[in-house]
Amino acid sequence: MIGYEWEAMASTNVGVRYIHRGIGRVLEDIAAAPMVAYELGLPGTDTVAYILTNPTSDTPTIAPELGAAFEDPIHSYDAVEFTLDRRFAGKWGAQASYRWSRLHGTFEGFYREDNGQSDPGITSLYDFPTNDPSYTAIGGTQFGYAGDIRYLGALGQGPLPLDRPHALKLYGNYAVTDAFAFGVGFNANSGKPLTPMAANPNYQSGGEIPEGPRGSGIDTVDGFRTRTPFEYQVDAQASYVMRFGGRRLTLLADAFNLFNLKRTLDYDAWTEISPGVPNPDYGTPTSNLVAGPQFQLPFALRLGARFEW
Repeated sequence: MIGYEWEAMASTNVGVRYIHRGIGRVLEDIAAAPMVAYELGLPGTDTVAYILTNPTSDTPTIAPELGAAFEDPIHSYDAVEFTLDRRFAGKWGAQASYRWSRLHGTFEGFYREDNGQSDPGITSLYDFPTNDPSYTAIGGTQFGYAGDIRYLGALGQGPLPLDRPHALKLYGNYAVTDAFAFGVGFNANSGKPLTPMAANPNYQSGGEIPEGPRGSGIDTVDGFRTRTPFEYQVDAQASYVMRFGGRRLTLLADAFNLFNLKRTLDYDAWTEISPGVPNPDYGTPTSNLVAGPQFQLPFALRLGARFEW
């Protein structure tokens, strides 16, 4: 990270910075045989062991005649951020930031959002070689495999699920009197990228094999989309202080989603719930990973009181 910050005016700092993050190598479990090697009963597939290692393009595989290989994992994050920090002075204060970022690659991290795996180091991502032409050439034609496992690797490199190119945050507070103050917060960010995901034909589990490159988009009930809608929300807070000698009672009110916006946060991108079984909820504002409709939470008001003595 490199950046610069300076005091543009009294009590007010502005800054700019560039951020780069990458993962040089990852820790994952692997099995060295391509998927169709099991279907074909090729030598060595009856005793394949799972090994915890650092998978790369040099990792050996079983059944080299199928032309399958592992690939170097890619996780690259770049961002440029502009900030403003107004320390509370003259009855008001403010913080603001805008960040443009890009999170691309083939490896998310210890959590795999495609299928909801919270299995650090042992997700299904490298259980089979990803650079595997036999998956479609043999698996697709002879065994009905859906999707293309090569989209998990370099062929499908693109925006990872946490990629949010634009993020804007604005916060401000103002003291009307010594007793009464209020604040407003505004948050906005890009939606998540969408990738159609078929089931894993060997594990019988959904959300495993992409049917297109990352972020290539899906058909939803709202039309074809490569991302979920842009998200934004306004929140507010007010406080009133009543003093009783050395004691003090503060009344608080917090309003969330002040304008009661209702936006879709996610679409079900699983094309199958198991091999050959279509997902009836594909493209709807639902999720196989999170319960309930995937909409922005409605307006909510929280009232509170704090007594100090």
